[in-house]
Amino acid sequence: MKPGQSLNDEVIRTVRWSKIKLRNGDILAVASKIVSVCERRIVKLQDLSVTRRARRIARKWKMNPLLAQLVLDEADEVLGGVRGFLLTVKGGMLTANAGVDLKNSPPGTATLWPSDPDRTARSLRGALAAEYSVRVGVILVDSRVTPLRLGTTGLALGISGFFPVEDHRGKRDLYGRKILVTETNVADDVAAAAHLMMGEVTSKVGAVVIRAAPAKFDSHADSTGIKLAARRCLILSNFWSGHG
Repeated sequence: MKPGQSLNDEVIRTVRWSKIKLRNGDILAVASKIVSVCERRIVKLQDLSVTRRARRIARKWKMNPLLAQLVLDEADEVLGGVRGFLLTVKGGMLTANAGVDLKNSPPGTATLWPSDPDRTARSLRGALAAEYSVRVGVILVDSRVTPLRLGTTGLALGISGFFPVEDHRGKRDLYGRKILVTETNVADDVAAAAHLMMGEVTSKVGAVVIRAAPAKFDSHADSTGIKLAARRCLILSNFWSGHG
């Protein structure tokens, strides 16, 4: 993929070349970095002007000041950090460095998250439906870390065509007790499966077809249904509560 290419055209061309027969109910997972490349979301670090705040944060967390500046530019909120990384909120998601990534970005550059992941997922889903007359879902996948767990898993940045959450509240468990709070994060579970197949280093797998996932399809569904307000989040609410 090269900057400025049409994501929709390239995905359709690749599906045709691979001889994959898309079916109703499939979910196409696309690596977010491919989307970022198509959208020219690649920044030359040397083009940045570093503020005093960025220099102070860079000293505190042992970061490249240019990277610290870019993270500050991209983040909606900075909550803290560890050596080399800031803990941030970006687009309603808790993530490292606001999605800014040096890995697999050309030397001297950093790659940003897509500008509007839901819009991109919706556009691609529409293009696939028009080309193949199928009802599929689309997710844009990035990687993330999980608190107190080592290693990365998948994160659904953009979603289109299926409900990202399955609500179990009001159902009965094996012993007849009413379920009060449990909901399944379908989108991130699917993203994790795709992330495992995509790999993180040199595999060059930019898209994965997930078949027979237990998802409920809806043409209007997107990522808004999966996001949780900070005050309701077990982790984020404790950053401001003073407990723990």
